[in-house]
Amino acid sequence: MTVTVEELEAEGWPESKQIPQWEYRNKGMQQYMFAAHFHLTPQSLHQWWPLKEVHAFCLKFCAIYATISLGGARELYLYLWTKWFRQGVTPCRFENFVARYIGSYEPESPKSIPELLDAHRRICSQVLLRQVTLTAEDKPLKPLPHTIDDRLDNRYVNHENFHLEALFHALFIVIDTNPRRSRVLTHAERVREDTEIFTTLPVLLVRTGEFHDLRMGPIDFTAIETVSEKVDGNEHVRRVALGDAVDFVLELHRQNTELN
Repeated sequence: MTVTVEELEAEGWPESKQIPQWEYRNKGMQQYMFAAHFHLTPQSLHQWWPLKEVHAFCLKFCAIYATISLGGARELYLYLWTKWFRQGVTPCRFENFVARYIGSYEPESPKSIPELLDAHRRICSQVLLRQVTLTAEDKPLKPLPHTIDDRLDNRYVNHENFHLEALFHALFIVIDTNPRRSRVLTHAERVREDTEIFTTLPVLLVRTGEFHDLRMGPIDFTAIETVSEKVDGNEHVRRVALGDAVDFVLELHRQNTELN
């Protein structure tokens, strides 16, 4: 069974596609997960997270830190999903997706690159630790039928299917510029404008220096040399458009997967 483009036009899906029904359902669950983003503060960073929160970092190609409030993640999610779908990367079970959205916009949240690097390493450390060591609090919850939350709770029994992607450990994106939108638009115009805005939105692409689990070796910025620039002379940080950054991440994931 398929859902036609006309039925999904308002949702920002790619043109000239027919979307399988199961893919449409998966899209809804992914959007729910993306919107329930991690709020990064010194307190949350040092907490022992519920296993569901740990799983939310798993199977994502990278992290996207927003150091300014986007006023909602739905538009960013639809943009990323469309990029993902056009690249032919088929979503699978267990929350596989392009990115984990992390809000770092509270007054006390990390903002600078050194602070975000430290936070990112702490996040990766806890996720990697929890992949190996589970506590009594991590035991599976009894699922209840027919709700997204309960289906997600049921994922506890599939813990072995969740892992931190090596690429997630190796780089991340920082959104530090607020997208500027028009005040009055129809929904169709809004979708087109959001695509243009997010494609050209200036972001930071940061290499962490952690590449030991990458089969392809250290990340090389040569592929984006002509569309990016160093920030303050730092060879590990590039200012680049979000569209180019996401394409770069998807290509790195493809290359690393082919070396499996």
